[in-house]
Amino acid sequence: MDSRKRHIAKTITWRIIATGTTFLLTIFFFREDPNATAKASWVALIETIFKMALYYYHERIWFKTKLQIRSSLRHLFKTITWRVIASLTTFVIAFLIFKEDPLAVEKATSIALIESILKMLFYYLHERAWHSTKFGLK
Repeated sequence: MDSRKRHIAKTITWRIIATGTTFLLTIFFFREDPNATAKASWVALIETIFKMALYYYHERIWFKTKLQIRSSLRHLFKTITWRVIASLTTFVIAFLIFKEDPLAVEKATSIALIESILKMLFYYLHERAWHSTKFGLK
């Protein structure tokens, strides 16, 4: 049985990976902005706060969902549902922070699409790594 301690640890490890990825993508796409680093830092900070809560509840919902499927398929479904939630959140945050940029919609969309691909891979690997550990299991 999973414990809240495990879910909190998974939340923190995932946020480190995911926020770093978003930060780097944001700097890349908005590199012409003289305040790109500062603004990308705000995107990362806001994302961290919102997504840690969203991720925790995502974990809790999946924990309570008792699908009778093998673990690798369950991890794939979790990856997809999380990625939809997370990419939409990233798009909104990046757009709002960089809304003065005439190409803000296009750039925020690019960040969300590229991070979707990268982070689905990273998230799947994160899930598989956590599946192989007993930390936080009762």
